Amino acid sequence: ESLKDFEKDKYIFLDTEVAVKSFKDIDFFQDKVRLVQIGNREKTYIYDMFRIPEFSKHLKKLLESKGVVGHNLKFDIKFLKTNFDIFPQIVFDTMIASQLLSENEREKHSLQAVTYRLTDDELDKTQQSSAWGLRNLSKEQIDYAAKDVQALRDIFPILRDRLNNIKTPHKATGIIHETFSLDNAAAVVEMAFVPQLALIELTGMPVDEKVLKDQLQKVSSDYQRMYIDFVRKYGVDPFSPHKITYWLSTKLGLKLPKTQKGSLSSQDSALRKYIDREEVKQLVEIRSTKKILDKLKELSSHTKNGRIYSEFKQIGAPTGRMASSRPNLQNITRELRKLFKTPEGRSLIVADYSQIELRIAAEYVGDNTMIKAFSEGKDLHKFTASLILGKPYEDVTKEERQMAKAINFGLIYGISPKSLMEYARNNYSIDISMKEAQKFHERFFEVYSGFKNWHDRVKQDLSKKHSLVVYSLLGRRMVVHRFTEAVNFPIQATGSDLLKMAVVFFGKLKNDLDAQIVNLVHDEIIVESSEENSQKAKEILSQSMLKAGKILLRKVPVEFEVEIVGTWADK
Repeated sequence: ESLKDFEKDKYIFLDTEVAVKSFKDIDFFQDKVRLVQIGNREKTYIYDMFRIPEFSKHLKKLLESKGVVGHNLKFDIKFLKTNFDIFPQIVFDTMIASQLLSENEREKHSLQAVTYRLTDDELDKTQQSSAWGLRNLSKEQIDYAAKDVQALRDIFPILRDRLNNIKTPHKATGIIHETFSLDNAAAVVEMAFVPQLALIELTGMPVDEKVLKDQLQKVSSDYQRMYIDFVRKYGVDPFSPHKITYWLSTKLGLKLPKTQKGSLSSQDSALRKYIDREEVKQLVEIRSTKKILDKLKELSSHTKNGRIYSEFKQIGAPTGRMASSRPNLQNITRELRKLFKTPEGRSLIVADYSQIELRIAAEYVGDNTMIKAFSEGKDLHKFTASLILGKPYEDVTKEERQMAKAINFGLIYGISPKSLMEYARNNYSIDISMKEAQKFHERFFEVYSGFKNWHDRVKQDLSKKHSLVVYSLLGRRMVVHRFTEAVNFPIQATGSDLLKMAVVFFGKLKNDLDAQIVNLVHDEIIVESSEENSQKAKEILSQSMLKAGKILLRKVPVEFEVEIVGTWADK
């Protein structure tokens, strides 16, 4: 009967309260939904799911057919999916909306903070972590649950209107745009992405538990042996920066570079030229083994039934880039990727966009030389090397291509010749002199004059205004204060938009196919499917990536690789 009140509504307001064993370590598979709060403009209903579990089938029809407005909806969607197999997909997340509008990284985006910022109302959250598993809930708990729906009612129209006031180059389309009258294309993509990310988190990444356990034991004993040997031999703790620096410079007589603060640096990059010395080799090796050991411990502590369930922060940076934690699945080294393999009868499909940042940069800046090179199917690193070194494209060596990689990625973001030297050494193990760095810097901006003009324009604008508003190619709005942000953010943000659009398209196009995205790493998408569906999943993934690419890149062709692999490391 109560649901009849929502028949005419295009969208409803939703919140849940959950009975959990620990608020620090929520278990989406074992913990239970206690209350579901639903409201429209006039009414709020609270359903006690402990008393009426069979009501979930009626809720399913409602929540899967209408628009749903909520705050941090990924949380509610995960619980609705595991408890009742309810999966809302037409959503407006007020937390995501607040993050998209934010101009300050320190701004908070809880429901309490957003409500206070927009309406001056103080939401009392003392009941949030109260005992929701009690047989009889208190009046205070029920009132608290209802107030969250009222807060959504108040903040939703303000957030939507502010998003709509941002002029974007792309016109929003589709069911989310129509349901919520949301015109901001970047916001529509983020909202469509929320349920997809909830699914990714619930599916988890397949891992070979036995190989992980064996590897952990092996690396742990290797590390202990190396550590003890090192301390016995040299009488210094390899993990005390102060002692190691003193030992390297005084006892071994090494000339170490200085950090920005003026102290001596003993980082791996500073030691690279001394790597032939046994003491340095051992130090670098012990450090790298410790990093691997820490990562293996982190992965092991989050493994359950052959899967690792990570948490993703949908907007982990102003550019829309995601962050992964508990454990971080975005910083897995090539060596450790071999641990990630599917069980018998399942396949992994790994896809990534090729040279996508440079393609986006060429499109964004409109640099004709770079656009032409991409249009002719050239490898841009080889192409840059041939232009800067003045030699035929075909004669460019592997080392020269690697050097051009550092030049391309460093200079499109406006780093100085001195920083280019450090960047090439630290990230690409390439040593170039200051004189060479200056020559390459000069030549790069002669060859790609579009970038020089863009950088000059940005510097001029910043010197006048001290802050700038920049946009991704989709229309994601960001406020920047520094030159490096002004030239980096629009490119990185377009990359985020592109990946999220591809994920949304994949979710739509696959329908009921037994295939699901299990991890995302900046420009890489990893899908798990049944073996018999792997070819079909690969085609749908390719289609989704191409479709997203063609929307954002009009002058530059989009390219990507999609492979069916045995383990994540095989790509």
